[in-house]
This record gives sequence, C-alpha cells and structure tokens, in this order.
Amino acid sequence: MLSHLEYDELEVIGRLRFEDLLTGGSRIFYKTHFLPMLLMQGKVDEMFLSLSSKSGKEYPVLMNMVLSGNSDTPTVDAVGLHMAKRNKYEKGILEAKQAAEKALKENDVLLKMKAELERHQELLEQQLRELKRINKEHVEFNKVLAHDMQEPLRKIQLFAGLLEGKTEKEGVGEEFGSYLKKLQGLSEYSRDLLMRLQHYHSLESRINNFTTGNLEEMIQAAISKLSIPEIQPDLTHLRVKDVRGDIPRLTWVLKELLANAYQFRTQGKPLYIEISSDLIKDNYYKTVQDAYRYTDFIQIRIKDNSQGFPINDQDKIFGLLQKFHVGSGTGLGLAYCKKIVDLHYGHILIKDIAGGGSQFTILLPYLS
Repeated sequence: MLSHLEYDELEVIGRLRFEDLLTGGSRIFYKTHFLPMLLMQGKVDEMFLSLSSKSGKEYPVLMNMVLSGNSDTPTVDAVGLHMAKRNKYEKGILEAKQAAEKALKENDVLLKMKAELERHQELLEQQLRELKRINKEHVEFNKVLAHDMQEPLRKIQLFAGLLEGKTEKEGVGEEFGSYLKKLQGLSEYSRDLLMRLQHYHSLESRINNFTTGNLEEMIQAAISKLSIPEIQPDLTHLRVKDVRGDIPRLTWVLKELLANAYQFRTQGKPLYIEISSDLIKDNYYKTVQDAYRYTDFIQIRIKDNSQGFPINDQDKIFGLLQKFHVGSGTGLGLAYCKKIVDLHYGHILIKDIAGGGSQFTILLPYLS
C-alpha cells in the first residue's frame, strides 16, 4: 500500500490517520457511514473507498474491515483489493459470459436454421414429387394429342371425303354434300388445332441451346418470313441489340407480334409499328415471395396503331384459345409467345394505347 501511495513508513505510522489517506469524498463517506457501521456491527464487507497517493493520484479500493474485541487497545484488521485488478477480473468474467451468451445465441440460430432447412427440404421433396407427377401426365397427354386424338379425326376426314366422292357420282342432294364439306372442314380444323396444341405442349423439349443474337437482324428475319410490304417498323429506338436465348424461337415471337399488328390493323390508317429496346433493372424473382435480386433485363417494346384489345386482362389475353377479333386464328399465337418468353425466364405484358393501338413489352434477362 505504501508503495502505491508513494509514502515511506515513517511518514505514515504515528503521523497520519487512515482517513487522511482518503480522497475528500471517501473521507466524508468514511466518517458518516463506514466508521459508524464498523463500530456498531464490528465489521464492514466490500465497501468502496478511494485512497489518495502523496502526489494526489486516486486508487479505488474495495475494503473489508473487522474491529477487534480487545477493549483496551481496539484495532482494525483491514484488507483492500485494488479495484483496477477487480475490474480486470470482472471484465474477464463479463467477456466469458458474453462469449457464452453469444455461443448460446448462435447455437439457437443454428437450430432454427436447421429446422428451417429441414422444412424447406420437405417442401422441396413435395414439389419434386408433384413436378414428377405433372411431367408424367404431360408425357401421357402429349401421346394422346399426337396419336389417340389425331387418328380418329384423320379417319373422319378420310371417310367424309369418300362419302363426298360417292354422293357426287350418285347425285345425292346438294344439302347433304354441303354437310359433308362442313364435316371435312371441321375435322381438318380440329386436326390443325390438335397439332398446334401438341407443339405448344411439347415446347419445353424443343427449346434450342441459348446463343447470342442481334435484335435488329432478328426483326429483319421476322419481316422477311412474313413477306408483307406494309410491315416496315421504325427501328431508330433500338438502344440495345444483344439478345441471348433460343434465337429462332424469339424471332418467331417477333414475327407473331408483327403479324398481329398487320392482321388487326385499323382500316383507313397506314400501319405504323415502332420497336424500341433499352437496358433496365428489374427484380429477377417473380414467384418467390420477399426475395429480391435486381439484375439487368433487355426491354423490347413493340408499339402499333392497330385495333388493340377490348380487355386489359393479361391472363386472358395470353391464355389458350382466346380470340378477341373477328377473323382470329386458333387463339394460340399469344399463348405461344408467352410460353417462349417464360422459358427464357422473362415476362411479356400488353397495354392499350390511348387513341388506339397496343404495346407489347418483353423483358428478357440480359446476357445471363
């Protein structure tokens, strides 16, 4: 103690009282609280006091004092623990406690993550089973489209043709002959529809490996296949031209949308089509809830002054066998477009344009 307080023994023994070694605040506390308690109880445990060195440096000490029972010459036995060391011990205990709490917390997090992972694995197993079942049904359904339904229609068409030839020879009435022609036409239409449904259904297995193509060249290829002079789109707004995917299939989508614009053009107006492209950021996740990863998409817009569409229901417009205009075909064109875009992990949308016309917007991951 003398060493810490910078005193010699002769400077203290017989010259200074204990309270003289205390700081001002501790001296008041010693006289008003500490000493009375010591005299009444005979001891004081773990009471905090501050000692002052000769140079005025403060030393916090935790004191234990016991008053001896000798009434002639009462003495006090005292033990003090320098608080700097106590703080070090307490800090070590606190750090150990924090480490233990952190380990427990991390363990709790790991247990929760494990439970969550097991739940996701169970869900994944269910989804894979369901996907396997649906895939098997698709294969069976494709077989039905390819053969079981095609063959009866082919035979209906064949026998209707034989009957038509026989009625012409035997001079059967014109009404009966017209019925046979309608029957042939319906069976031919049905066969064509079944073939288109088969192609739509089996599209996944017919997607080619992804390559990089030039959007302007794809548009020109689509125009060339249509061979319609009136289709001369404005391409001055093509800011991005690199497209990655099944280039022949994406070219078919462009051809279908250009053909729609021409087929349902507004009478009395020259056909106008504008195709633009830009690079935008969009969330890659559209199915997974609360998941976000913004990545680059090429946005292709095809705007025209055609008749547009009478409704704004996206699901119906791109649905199977939906017809919105007189003279529409089988109602599979836009459904086919949507499926091709979906297989490219993209999106296709449509909106009406004020004053007439429509705008198709295609979003495709950019060079992914």
